[in-house]
Amino acid sequence: MSSSDALCVPEPVERLVTEAVLRVKLLDPEAKPPTVAHPGSDLGFDLYALEDAVLEPGVMMRVRTGIAVEGPEGFGFVLGDRSSLAARGVTYAGGRIDAGYRGEILVCLVNVNQPAYELVEDRDASGTLRGVTLMKSDVTVHLRKGDKIVQMTPLRASTDWVVTVVENLAESGRGERGFGSSGR
Repeated sequence: MSSSDALCVPEPVERLVTEAVLRVKLLDPEAKPPTVAHPGSDLGFDLYALEDAVLEPGVMMRVRTGIAVEGPEGFGFVLGDRSSLAARGVTYAGGRIDAGYRGEILVCLVNVNQPAYELVEDRDASGTLRGVTLMKSDVTVHLRKGDKIVQMTPLRASTDWVVTVVENLAESGRGERGFGSSGR
């Protein structure tokens, strides 16, 4: 057997295993704790709407979850869109949950759908124009209490770094090339 035919057998690696716990305080008796469909595989915990909400197009709305959370020491959370809501034109409008925050998680959602407009003519039997009505499609999105509205992904806080002001930064392959520099 040549060296290229040899089987690769990994050596055992000793791992430090710590059990991470997400502590959740239910601030309302109707609140649901975060869930995850595939633990260890999914990137985020699903959070739920505490109340019904009507998302008008182009308007940001804070949707209550009725929960406060505490992650492992030094971990905060990043909220992100759920693909099922994004497909309906609803996106998360940003924000982070810092490791030390213990208040209710409010989720800022925006309905980015644009209504379609149509002019409808009203004519009499002879074809004379009697009036025109501007019709607008309804692209309002209705969320129901208990709907999954956002995913919450744990993120280690790294803001304890020393900040140093310098004259120059190290060279890199990318340099100062920004938006669109890596291609389509």
